[in-house]
Amino acid sequence: MKLKVKVGPKGQIVIPKHIRESLAIKPGDEVFLDIEGERAIIEPLKRNPLQVMLEISKQVGGKSSELVWGDKLYESIGEE
Repeated sequence: MKLKVKVGPKGQIVIPKHIRESLAIKPGDEVFLDIEGERAIIEPLKRNPLQVMLEISKQVGGKSSELVWGDKLYESIGEE
């Protein structure tokens, strides 16, 4: 399905809600932008699940280098 969107004065476009939802793109996420011939391709950046959990830990008051999983404290990625 092709959709027509308007380019703003700063070269910005809005990704329609149903496309953001189907690609699981949320505010603040990063995407890849590429050109294939005469087409622009937007692809969501796959995020590392452990990095996502570390970010959640920071938001709820933990240190950026700590993650509690069950009863274990992980000091950094890959260390127990």
